[in-house]
Amino acid sequence: MSNPVNTVVQADPVPPTDLTNLGTIVQEWRRIHEEISDLKQQAREKSKRVKVLEEIVMKTMKVNNIGALDLKNSGGRILYNKKQSKEGLNPKVIQELLTAHMKSEEKAAEAIKYISENRKSKTREGLLYEK
Repeated sequence: MSNPVNTVVQADPVPPTDLTNLGTIVQEWRRIHEEISDLKQQAREKSKRVKVLEEIVMKTMKVNNIGALDLKNSGGRILYNKKQSKEGLNPKVIQELLTAHMKSEEKAAEAIKYISENRKSKTREGLLYEK
């Protein structure tokens, strides 16, 4: 009796030494690979279009001070969502903050406190679909 946890299931079991079907397998693999590439390209294009449309909707909502839009067709809502987050701490940012704060390279505890309190914040805006 075999252990079901260690069992590997293949979609189309093909003997690894079967050279007669290798050409067909390679052609199928290339076709599927090209289809995947095409679908990824279409997804990238659609993502770019969605981003442009999202920017237009966000700008309109922001200018007109609209917090939510009720959608009649789907019964959902689009909410104007604004988040603020801190910038990342990469070595360049840490070096700039330490140089600005400390004239000497002592007082490590103060430097860490200064860095955590004075990190730049980023504001991220986006749309949220609510059902």
